[in-house]
Amino acid sequence: MDHLVTLPVKIAPGLLRPLAYRVLSKKYGLNIKSDGLAALADYIGTRFGSNWRKDSATFQFLEQFAAIWEQQERGLFIDKNGVDEVIREVKERSGSTASRVPKQDLTSSKKSNTLDGFLARKTQNPSVEEDTLESGTQNNAENPDSILQSELSEPLLDWQAYYKLVDAQSHQNFRYDPASKQYRLKSKDAKDLILPRAESNVTLFKARYDVLRDRVLRNEMFQGGQDTFNPLSSMSNFKGSLDTPVTQTMTLTQIKNLLGRDGKRFLLLGLLRTNVKGGWSLEDPSGSVELDMTQAIPAEGMFYVPGCIILVEGIYYSAAHKFFVASVTHPPGERRDETLEAVGNLDFLGVHQLSSSSYISRIDKDLKIRLHLLERELTDHRVVVLGGDIFLDQLHIMEALRKVFDKLNDDPPITLVLMGSFTSTPIFPVMSSKNISATTAYKNAFDALALLMSNFDRLINETNFVFIPGANDPWTSMVSLGATAIWPQRSIPGNFVHRVNRICKKVFWGSNPTRFAYLSQELLLVRDDLNDRFKRHNILFPATIGSDAESDLEDSLAQDFSMQQIHDKEYESIDHLVKSKDQKSAGVQAARKLVKTILDQGHISPFTSFIRPVVWDLDHTLHLSPIPTVLILCDTSASQFEVTYNGCKTINTSTFIHKRAARYVEYRPAFRKVIQEEVYF
Repeated sequence: MDHLVTLPVKIAPGLLRPLAYRVLSKKYGLNIKSDGLAALADYIGTRFGSNWRKDSATFQFLEQFAAIWEQQERGLFIDKNGVDEVIREVKERSGSTASRVPKQDLTSSKKSNTLDGFLARKTQNPSVEEDTLESGTQNNAENPDSILQSELSEPLLDWQAYYKLVDAQSHQNFRYDPASKQYRLKSKDAKDLILPRAESNVTLFKARYDVLRDRVLRNEMFQGGQDTFNPLSSMSNFKGSLDTPVTQTMTLTQIKNLLGRDGKRFLLLGLLRTNVKGGWSLEDPSGSVELDMTQAIPAEGMFYVPGCIILVEGIYYSAAHKFFVASVTHPPGERRDETLEAVGNLDFLGVHQLSSSSYISRIDKDLKIRLHLLERELTDHRVVVLGGDIFLDQLHIMEALRKVFDKLNDDPPITLVLMGSFTSTPIFPVMSSKNISATTAYKNAFDALALLMSNFDRLINETNFVFIPGANDPWTSMVSLGATAIWPQRSIPGNFVHRVNRICKKVFWGSNPTRFAYLSQELLLVRDDLNDRFKRHNILFPATIGSDAESDLEDSLAQDFSMQQIHDKEYESIDHLVKSKDQKSAGVQAARKLVKTILDQGHISPFTSFIRPVVWDLDHTLHLSPIPTVLILCDTSASQFEVTYNGCKTINTSTFIHKRAARYVEYRPAFRKVIQEEVYF
């Protein structure tokens, strides 16, 4: 049946005011300015015509307008600029692409949306597609055009519009407000780009504490009722002693509230650091208290270093002015979707739209689902990450790169990540033995890389190259000389890479770390030897030193006894030598320990400024709240591993060269699958 055509009319703002007041003001509590009301009247008169009073679509439009306005947190006053932006959003959601579909293609589109689309997606998940087909058949019996109308009402998505690389300098700065439990966008100041302000250093650890404390209070163990939080509950050695139920519910206590409550048990959350006496102290925004860790028993499977935020349980004695710790653990972790739901689905990276002082960008749930479905269709997309320490000044590294590029050139990935350092010696202002400055030699190394890349046409034209600097790369190496430097590290200066930029069509010189948004996923690229740093500064608890030595002695005696049995008897089956299912290898345990510490702390570098200094105004780029979908870590001090914790897949690429093999990791976002590859040269 043909639709009736309504003629556009000019509506006076006063005529629209009663309806707008009833919907926008009375129902949603919004105040309409005169220019905003005039803009609404112009759009409604153009779209709904002379029947705008009787047409129910006018009321539905105002409802949708108010919902989007509140969803985007535009404030209480509706002005003309806000009306124009929300109307633009309404048009995008209503499906402006329907007019771009030719009429002669309706039949073919309908077939592709039913049969061909089903056959194309059946190979990915047959069981789900069968259920979808059955339910779709029942619905189409009532309305044959439902699928076609739904497809036409949704605009087509371009995956490149949701592909974005964000370095530390362009990352949006959201500050958490513990009073309102919301994130506030901090506007950039030109002075901050030159030198951070002292206030940023004061609030550096407080910002981390506020985020973690709010995450802890969201945990079900801290919601009251019969649930009780006990840090020792995760320790296998104390399973027997925890069988008796505890009637008192544990709650967090501020340090300032310990005064006058002598001999009572408390659970504290605070920053662990050394005090002026050389002992340990715990700090929170309300104060600090000295810790007695002689009898403290830590939860297993985590590192404890100065600078991390921990939960401690114990008894406070006012006579000694000390808190005697009984148990220690990290704050409980949280999945990415739960964190995003708690903070209102904020778009931290600004992939969909950059936030401003008057507008906070948020991730639309329906759009997120559509992006996830689009990910599953793009099965040929791959992200390849090479191992670290790609020393371009060494010939065998260049030969390994040639072999890897030759293999990848047949089927180029969408992104190829190269991790530094890109020179074997730190760049510093001295002359080398060949009377060539270190900076000139560094530039010549990248020129040689550009010459090598020019031999692979498909790679340089189809692949987006991403370079992450290391400790030996400029300009940080000028000060640190390859040692621990300030974080985040800026990208490699453009003075050294002119030829690479001319050869490659798409190049991104990222900072360390760099965030990578791909449709509904967030990837974090990090180059740092975290494993060694955690081991060097890990705290040894006196109460566990003796038990660890005894357990090591028992393990060695048991191993000697089993080896003696092997020599004395001839086993007919290898089952006697196979480990139990619960027993994990040392490499897996070390990887889990590293990943759990980082993700539970909600920070890539949970150390004090004396161990790992950070740029005060850029500390927010190191936060892991919410945790990323994939954490790609290049830690040359640890072996390759793949660990999934709280839905975050963590990958360590380790070193690029291992013996005579070039190693890299291939990640497929459609399946969230990781493949470790080696190319011998």
